[in-house]
Parts: sequence; C-alpha cells; structure tokens
Amino acid sequence: MDVELRQLRVFLTVASELHFSRAARRLHVSQPALSQQIRSLEKALGAALFDRSSRATELTPAGRVLLDAAPRVLFEAERAQSLVAQAANGAVGLLVVGSVGTALASITPRILRAMRAEFPDLQLEVSQQDTAAQLVALADGRLDVGLVRAASSTATVAVEHLVSEPLLAALPGDHPLAEREEITPEALADEPFVLWPRPLGMAFFDIITSYCRDHGFSPRIVAEGADIETQLGLVAAGLGVSLQPAYYANLRPPGVVFRPLSGDVPMVALQVAWRRTDRSPAVAHFVDAARALGG
Repeated sequence: MDVELRQLRVFLTVASELHFSRAARRLHVSQPALSQQIRSLEKALGAALFDRSSRATELTPAGRVLLDAAPRVLFEAERAQSLVAQAANGAVGLLVVGSVGTALASITPRILRAMRAEFPDLQLEVSQQDTAAQLVALADGRLDVGLVRAASSTATVAVEHLVSEPLLAALPGDHPLAEREEITPEALADEPFVLWPRPLGMAFFDIITSYCRDHGFSPRIVAEGADIETQLGLVAAGLGVSLQPAYYANLRPPGVVFRPLSGDVPMVALQVAWRRTDRSPAVAHFVDAARALGG
C-alpha cells in the first residue's frame, strides 16, 4: 500500500463536500485531476471510497472507515514533522546537566528557568556533582553540559568563564571573629579549617591554600566534606572555619556567618563546560543561556 498524505487531504475534502465539482473548486484543481487522485487512492487501498452510482455522492463503508482514520493519520504525521524539526533545533529531547553546588546556589536555577521558558518541551535532567566528576562525565559522554568551578579546558572539554565572586570567611556563629565586619587573613592563621577534599576540585583547593600561604601560613585542615552542606554543618558545629565562594552565603545555613576578607581576595570563577565534539543544538542553547546570564 502506497498512500500519500496529499491523497488523504484530497479525500477529506471530497468527503466533506460529497460533491466532486465543489471539492475541486476548494482545492483549486480540475475535476478530472481530483477524480484521478481519488481513483489512485482507491487503487492503493484496494477499496472503493465513494458510491457514484446515484446522483448524490456517498461514502462507502470503506470510505466511512477512512473518514474516521485519516484525520488521526494526518495529525500524527504533522506531529512527527514538528517533533523532528524541534529536535533538529534542540527544542525537544533530553539534556543531561551537571552542576557544582556553588552554581546551584546562584546561577544554575536562572539558566534552567530561561531554558524552560524558551524550550518547554526539552527535558532537563540536573544532578549536583563536583568539578572533577563533571569533567570526567563530560569526556565520557555521560553529561551533555556542566557548570563547574575553577576548572581548565582540556583537549576534550571546553570551559568558558561565566561569573566570578570573592572568597568569604565562613565562621561558626559564636566564634569571636564573627563579631568583626571584616576578617584579615592573618587572623585565621591559628584556626582549624574545614575544606573540600582536594581530589574533588584541585584548582579550587589550590586557590585557598595558595591564599593562606601568601599570608604566611598553611591551613590546618581538621575536617573535610564532600559537599557544601556537610562542610557548613561542620563549621556550624564549631569544628573549624572555612573559606568559601560568596555564592554560598545565599544558603544562609543556621549557625554559620559569612564575613568578607580584607585586602586582595581571590576570585572564584563559575564556568560552563561542554564536550568540544558535541554539535547538539540543545547544548548550544544551554551555553548561550549561561553566557547571557553570566555576562
């Protein structure tokens, strides 16, 4: 069976008019040409669709069945065409996104909101992952795009700067330094530190330790946390102080206060990362949204 969508549209016009001349005028074709298209459709289906034996044109039982089925066929065909066009434009499908907690506390929700408004049929799957894990997952194809922190581009993964914010001192709420408006780095020299494990973000870890060494001390690390909630919980419990990007002040955890550092303070960059070989329009849309909101 070789039925064309155009033939179904012609059939529906004739079926609605039940008059070949009027249907031909509606379709702006000659009546012989229209009759030929109907005969071709009947031949393809192996059944007569119209009873032309009397003065009035009537649908045969087979014609009534097609009248019921044809609109659904045309709808699904048009829907498939629309979905294919949307997929080619990155408007549908699944986009797998990774994000560091820093970004989840700041720019990620705004990017996701912009993507949802522009592409409501695109499914976004978001998970919190540290920078090191995201870079591996991007290279392996398990992530489509990532929001990372203090990372460097590689041969496989492109990394682009979005926004930077300074380090802040995170202190237990009852710590004596919490009374100050601003913290000098030297005031932290004898304090125990709570930090990220270096393997989860070497570049960020090195920013903190280099900052401390530049001010005459190495941080005495007494506890580590694999996520920001754990680290700030340890700070709130009084185990130590921490240095964290200013984005995390948005979390407002109970028992923790954030204070600015004096002097020349390191800036921590949030970045968008994607696989260099990825030509997905959805990835390009996400990167564009990140650039617009980060810039």
